[in-house]
Amino acid sequence: MTDPLVERAKAVLDTERQALETAAGRAPEQVAAAARLILEREPADVVITGVGKSGHIAHKLAATFSSVGTRTHFYWTSEMFHGDLGAVDQAGVVIIISKSGSGADIAQLIDFCSHRGIGLIGIISDTHSPIVPKLDVLIDASVQQEADPEGFVPTTSTTLALALGDALAVCLMEQRGFTSTDFAKFHPNGALGARLNRTVRDIMAPPADIPRLRPDQSVRDLAIEMSRHPTGLAVVHDEAGALLGVVSDGDLRRALTEVSDLSDTHVQEVMTTDPTMIEPDALLAHALAVMEGHQPGAISALPVVSDGEVLGVVTIHQLHREIPS
Repeated sequence: MTDPLVERAKAVLDTERQALETAAGRAPEQVAAAARLILEREPADVVITGVGKSGHIAHKLAATFSSVGTRTHFYWTSEMFHGDLGAVDQAGVVIIISKSGSGADIAQLIDFCSHRGIGLIGIISDTHSPIVPKLDVLIDASVQQEADPEGFVPTTSTTLALALGDALAVCLMEQRGFTSTDFAKFHPNGALGARLNRTVRDIMAPPADIPRLRPDQSVRDLAIEMSRHPTGLAVVHDEAGALLGVVSDGDLRRALTEVSDLSDTHVQEVMTTDPTMIEPDALLAHALAVMEGHQPGAISALPVVSDGEVLGVVTIHQLHREIPS
């Protein structure tokens, strides 16, 4: 028997997906024109505004714009004529998020900006709104239907407005050459701070804690050393200290199940001679991506190497512990 909740959830997602696909066919040029207008008006700030659900979308977009290098402020449209116009007067561009594009506050704001030469961008669902001809750039946010059964709750329209605003933010970000390093400056704490600011050097196990063996030592010696130093990885080196390979916990487990005489089997027979390595100054996010993206399966530990010298070991468990979810 079909579950009506499952069917409704699927219908909502299908409706919103279709709206996004339709917009992808018409909106890119509009978004690009909006990005050019904002870049032309720099260094003046951007103001994003809206009413109701559109206001909440505008608030989120203002935060996104600011976090990727476009200095942006949010104001509720209904509050602008009670003291916030002083900030708007200094803006280079005002972005209006609205489903209907109607209302006395919006009309008054349009007139205020037009008289002062402030650029106007509208992310508007009703493209027949009387404010549309007064905009410098219209980003068409029209949808065939909202996702609720009766079609009146702002759902599809707000999803599309958010996506169009995100597209604009990313276009501006790319044009400025804004990188993860820049992003990290604005997000020093929490999960993003850990991913974007901290390096492998900050958390790796030091050289003294790493099991080190020569290739002619036995697997028995290997098991003893890896038990003493449970870092997830043993380093195999020659007499001069040059790295020859590594043995992971997984390599050791396979050896213990496949080898009958641990004393007669040498480390060089079970080691990996071309291990994946990471540099000490690599960001934690990069290290985690390397480990989780490895095929055929995730790597549990990586040697940290610089100029051929093993400086430490970092494990996937350390990364998950250090990077909050």
